[in-house]
Amino acid sequence: MMVNGRMKKQTPVLGQIAPNPKLTLSAAFVLASVLSVPVFVILTLIDWLFL
Repeated sequence: MMVNGRMKKQTPVLGQIAPNPKLTLSAAFVLASVLSVPVFVILTLIDWLFL
């Protein structure tokens, strides 16, 4: 695909090539927490209101 081809091409910035960003374990944990807490609250409110 065209998007993947562009993303694989490394562009130098100020003469240096930066490494690709990587998702670390702590970032994955923070992302999962940020997404799961509001979903839990919304589902709990729906359960409390309708059941």
